[in-house]
Amino acid sequence: MKRIGAFSLLALTGTLMSCGVGPIDMTAPTATLTVTPTTLVAAGTVNLTAVASDANGISKVEFYDNGALVSTDTTSPYTTSKAYTFADNGAHTLSVKAYDYSANVGQASATVTVAIADRNEPNDSVAAATPLSIGTPISGAVAAHGRDHDYFKFTAAAGDMLKLNVRSVSVDPNSTLDPYVMILMPDGKTILEKDDDSGASMESEIRFNAPAAGTYTVVVTSFDIHDSPTATDDRATNTYQIALTRR
Repeated sequence: MKRIGAFSLLALTGTLMSCGVGPIDMTAPTATLTVTPTTLVAAGTVNLTAVASDANGISKVEFYDNGALVSTDTTSPYTTSKAYTFADNGAHTLSVKAYDYSANVGQASATVTVAIADRNEPNDSVAAATPLSIGTPISGAVAAHGRDHDYFKFTAAAGDMLKLNVRSVSVDPNSTLDPYVMILMPDGKTILEKDDDSGASMESEIRFNAPAAGTYTVVVTSFDIHDSPTATDDRATNTYQIALTRR
């Protein structure tokens, strides 16, 4: 046997024998990574699950998103989740590093695409309504959900003379949205006004005087969804711009 310093080299693949110490583990753990969903079209959560194994056991599993540490798990099953919003749009490389007790590392990765059309989501209820300021347009989309309804809210004084516009093709020629709009009273239930085609082309425009002081809610959806209780309309091209102005 050829001696090299204090060590006896018995093999070049995986195990190193040291004098009186026993085998030194040089074998990396095996690791796989599963992510669901792999495409996110509405603000939400991606779930990550890793499977890792090693003859000498796993000490920890680390989860990464584009190289940034998301979380560490030390107990099987190794899982975590990551929430994404419109600001995260783009491709994300999710990866996992599995460590054994000798600090060997096994790695795996998967790709998630975040393609959220509406920066305001989730705003699908009165409670989650997006604030709407007078004179500041907001872009949105009736998309990602089969029967999407987008909610906005604004505060008005009694007698305020206001105008609400929801434009689609006039601000985006590629828009496929025929908008339907409702304004709810401060109780969040009573309809003050509704409209589906008073603006340019099939766009919506509502002119109104606020009958009472309080917070009003605007609901935006597509005419198809409003017209049929079973219709779905979730095209990513259902874009619009909503604006509240004084008149």
